[in-house]
Amino acid sequence: MNNYLQDYLQKRDYSKVAQDAVAWVREWFDHNGPDSPAVIGISGGKDSSIVAAICAKALGKDRVFGVLMPDGTQSDIEVSRRLVSHLGIPHAVVNIQAMTQAFHATIEESLGDGFSLSRQSTINLPPRVRMTTLYAISQSMNGRVSNNGNRSERYAGYFTIHGDSAGDFAPLANLTVSELRVMGSYLDLPEEFVQKVPSDGLTGSSDEDNLGFTYEQLDTYLLTGICEDEQVKTRIQQLYARNKFKTSPMAMFVPEV
Repeated sequence: MNNYLQDYLQKRDYSKVAQDAVAWVREWFDHNGPDSPAVIGISGGKDSSIVAAICAKALGKDRVFGVLMPDGTQSDIEVSRRLVSHLGIPHAVVNIQAMTQAFHATIEESLGDGFSLSRQSTINLPPRVRMTTLYAISQSMNGRVSNNGNRSERYAGYFTIHGDSAGDFAPLANLTVSELRVMGSYLDLPEEFVQKVPSDGLTGSSDEDNLGFTYEQLDTYLLTGICEDEQVKTRIQQLYARNKFKTSPMAMFVPEV
């Protein structure tokens, strides 16, 4: 970790940040679902692990429902199983492969004439199917769906619109990846859930491979404004500008008369 980022992280009390996040979730549910469970898509990565840990502390483990959603075979599914076991939260496994394949086939058959979904559409289809699944389950138990996204991903536009960008409440939206790695230890989470290499589970590559820079570089820029590699700085700024439509509220026409 570079000195700029290390200095920033050392100056902030992440024990208090963790406590405040727990209090925030508890208060949000008091106003928006006093009898509702938090319904969380569990990937086994740091974000869903931290959200689940926060919700378990805020609401009690019986009011947190984890949903594991492999798309066929998921190589790290056992990490997700260990996470829900560690937290002691009820959960279900819903394999979305048949749904994803049905969407894919139905669209291509309906459009016909050699139409095929683009590679990017195919990559983004599972996250949207997962969010549809979460809302179907959540609505059936009067639950509230968590958004597990963090500030780093949001700034770079590294998420799927109406997929992992959706949700009813977002505990991590203003915390970077580097901050979450520090905060995880204050939530009694073993390192395997917090330090796991971030991956979208879709492309076979890590997040950092897909982004073209490291989270350390991105977070240093976000938290301190410093990026010593001009090419990386340009890449970060380009991604932010290119994906601003994804992070802004939906544009709405306002009639003048």
